[in-house]
Amino acid sequence: MNRVELAVNTDYAGEKKQLEQVRAMLGRIAEAGFTHIHWCHEWEGDYVYSVYEMRQIREWMDELGLKAKALHATKGSSRDVNVREGHYRKDYTSNWEYNRKAGVEQIKNRVDMAAILGAGEIVLHLYVPHLTIRSQPEAKEDFYECVCRSLDELMPYCMEKKVKICLENLFDMPGEDMLEVWDRLFSKYPPEFLGLCYDTGHANMIWKDKAPEIVGAYKDRLYAVHIHDNNGDADSHRIPGEGNIDWNCVMDMLAGSAYEGPLLLELVCNEKNEDEYLKKAYEAGCRLAGIYQP
Repeated sequence: MNRVELAVNTDYAGEKKQLEQVRAMLGRIAEAGFTHIHWCHEWEGDYVYSVYEMRQIREWMDELGLKAKALHATKGSSRDVNVREGHYRKDYTSNWEYNRKAGVEQIKNRVDMAAILGAGEIVLHLYVPHLTIRSQPEAKEDFYECVCRSLDELMPYCMEKKVKICLENLFDMPGEDMLEVWDRLFSKYPPEFLGLCYDTGHANMIWKDKAPEIVGAYKDRLYAVHIHDNNGDADSHRIPGEGNIDWNCVMDMLAGSAYEGPLLLELVCNEKNEDEYLKKAYEAGCRLAGIYQP
């Protein structure tokens, strides 16, 4: 019997810093049955990977028979994402030109890493500073101008590397702001370059049971998923089936979308036994795979 192909995030139990721990984490993922990873280490902050780190991770993956489904890029330094005030390092939305270019450079670093690991897309957060825009409407166009300048610079690089950028739906801003991001940018950039990541937990927090229908309107741009459950009140990243998401509806929409490849779980382990947790997560993923019929 063939093993069901499934992916899981590498930071399911936090970001292990010791290299032996990183290697052991990958081993646990493979031992639990997962065939793919979603590299999520350093998904925030301004860490830059060396090409030698990338190669080391790829060698470990090859030894363990793991492939990469996706890689989570970083938005740059931590900051209050709801406002636009001050300047923080490596911010691709910044209106300080050198800082914006530093943010583009960092995203290119993750594109390079995705290419070396064999992933076809990176997932990127685009935070609209909605509180600033509400009080200063003129700030909106300047914000989008900076975003587009960065995407203009990234597009030829990504297309050469054959790595798409997927903008993830977030819970840090109103749902209508997320839809405006997709409407604006998908009308400007080709599907070969830019798409979306459907985060099921975030969508459940913002759109509740209407989430599959709302995200489904953009299904031709849906190239990445973050599958996890919650009760709609917190970003708890629980195993599918432990919250109130209607997985039949989610899988039905996903099956009719542009999504390709194995389902990808993005989880947070709060249990002491990581091996048992991963086994339980893999079994839940297999149940979803049984529903998912693209």
